[in-house]
Amino acid sequence: MKKLIIIGANNFQLPLILKAKEMNIETHVFAWEEGAVGKEFASKFYPISITEKEQILEEARKIEPDGIISIGSDLAMITVNYVANELGLTANSATCTEVTTNKFLMRQVLDVSDMPCPKFILSNSSEEILNCGLKFPMIVKPTDRSGSRGVTKVQTHDELESAIKRAKSESFNQEVIVEEFVVGQEFSVESVSWKGEHYVLQITEKETTGAPYFVEKAQHQPANISTELQQEVAEIVKASLSALGVQDGASHSEIFITSENKIFITEIGARMGGDYIGSNLVELSTGFDFLKAVIEIAMGNFDPKSIRLDQNAYSGVYFIFPKPGKITQIINNSSDFAEIVQCDIQCAIGENISEIKESGKRPAAYIYRSETERFVAQSTVVEIVTEG
Repeated sequence: MKKLIIIGANNFQLPLILKAKEMNIETHVFAWEEGAVGKEFASKFYPISITEKEQILEEARKIEPDGIISIGSDLAMITVNYVANELGLTANSATCTEVTTNKFLMRQVLDVSDMPCPKFILSNSSEEILNCGLKFPMIVKPTDRSGSRGVTKVQTHDELESAIKRAKSESFNQEVIVEEFVVGQEFSVESVSWKGEHYVLQITEKETTGAPYFVEKAQHQPANISTELQQEVAEIVKASLSALGVQDGASHSEIFITSENKIFITEIGARMGGDYIGSNLVELSTGFDFLKAVIEIAMGNFDPKSIRLDQNAYSGVYFIFPKPGKITQIINNSSDFAEIVQCDIQCAIGENISEIKESGKRPAAYIYRSETERFVAQSTVVEIVTEG
């Protein structure tokens, strides 16, 4: 039986663990036990932090896996690629890992390669920004986090210091990137790469809470843009992936498109997108089994001829944003809607909900699929009632 190491066991990794099990692959899963919902489905579980790459490598040498993988986590990809490179398995290079998990290094590479990005600066002080040429409004974010952690939009110089402090507190390496704010619609591009060839699978349209924290409220596929614009986006993303040295595996590229159809790249992750985008939505809208593909790539036996995007459906996810307070009631009416294919509620009566400033704090979501049109959010699908 083939063996696969999976880094992480939270809700985002669970579909990967289940897919490997469906493919009759022996899974060796590494993660802290707290929140490790995938533990019970793993062939063997190791209570080791995903950041302990040397310890995981030591165990991996004993396991002798055919591949190692994770989805939706930049932090996990550092360990994935380190262990894979040490064992001679399919992986992106150490250099690629470095530039795709650090937003500042990523921007430097893309800038040198003439890819369209917002103007930016690495800064830990508001005083550094005064004479750097950037214009307000600006976005302040940690260089090494995802999921909206530490992200703030600022309108004036007076707001910079607190925004930088917030971003720095969320950053593992204590570094902050500040960039000019792009006015436009946000999208992401879901792709897969094999031996340096890149294949765009789908373009996702985002809804966020807007300023100041920009937490994702919903994701929709396909994006409502013209065929010509889709082609232009695909060309820019493929060129950017090559510039960053991405060779194998999934990628999730975040972009803005202005009202004049000008494209700006904001971030590129050499891994699947979170928010159910890669694990659920791509297959629901296109028919292509993205999870199976990334497992096959990790194990070195992928055939790009298997990429068939032969469905033309609508898929998406809506996240629930309750009012802050103590949860008094949870109402799940998702079974009343034919379009809802999955509903995840990760909270309980009696818990306290605060203002949601990052994606990891959203307490519930539901996923839809429709053959005819995009499903419009209904307030009655899931209701989380709070008081206080």
